[in-house]
Amino acid sequence: MTHKGEFDEELREQEMMRARGELAAYFKGRRTEREARAALKTIKQFIRHRERLDPAVRRLLPGLRKPASLPRAIRSAP
Repeated sequence: MTHKGEFDEELREQEMMRARGELAAYFKGRRTEREARAALKTIKQFIRHRERLDPAVRRLLPGLRKPASLPRAIRSAP
């Protein structure tokens, strides 16, 4: 991945984390429905972009730690 690509991925992940926080705040009554809809659009955009990437190249979802071992389905993939 190029330097610009890494920067774009990092920016997307930061935006995703912000959107998750906005959505959580909506369910706690701290944000409006309009703000929650905007956060959902950001999350959907992130997921759509991620689905287009090769599973072997995908980074972990933001906020998750690396698993101790890979699931069997991923290890045995050609």
